[in-house]
Amino acid sequence: MRDTLRELRHVLPTEICAPANCALATVVNALDMASVFCLDTQPERLKTAERFGGVPLLVTENEEDYLERSRTIREMYPRGVDVAVEMTGAKHVIHEGVQLLRNGGHYSFTGMVHPDSQLSSLTGETIIRKCLTIRGVHNYTPWNLEEAVKFLDEFREELPLESVLSPTSYKLSEINEAFAEAQTGSYCRVVASPACCQLSCDVSTV
Repeated sequence: MRDTLRELRHVLPTEICAPANCALATVVNALDMASVFCLDTQPERLKTAERFGGVPLLVTENEEDYLERSRTIREMYPRGVDVAVEMTGAKHVIHEGVQLLRNGGHYSFTGMVHPDSQLSSLTGETIIRKCLTIRGVHNYTPWNLEEAVKFLDEFREELPLESVLSPTSYKLSEINEAFAEAQTGSYCRVVASPACCQLSCDVSTV
């Protein structure tokens, strides 16, 4: 892995590589992606997902919107999806994900790393009758990080990697402004730029 990182350090900008150590590597650990539906409350983030080939579906509290999301997915996959991945940290999303899974599907938890995560809406009966596989994913292995960086290198010309970053790069003295922008949820990562290097910060919003 060190050799891979050493080879790529002069090819990929540090602000592109910075999120690979968590957001991207954890996704690599969670699933092998194929046709991916992206559900989010933030329209701007959904636009970014669409640029990467995802199918964007806006989440609102409206019951009709919930039914429409289900219809959209079921039109493409009548039996349900193979994999659902929770990345928000919000337990109320579990029900929708489980309902969309096919029998024998796979549910992966990656975001609910906090005490308020009791799965009250998920019953043993549902797991058994749908023959579900439940997996918890915490961070990633060195292999996942290597694959994440290789992905960035392989698709650096094909995918709009910069689109996940905020257009503004904040100084460390402006870190409060950076976190305030992250709280809006408009960008997947907000960039902060120390004098010696660049990094990205993220505040997840539900």
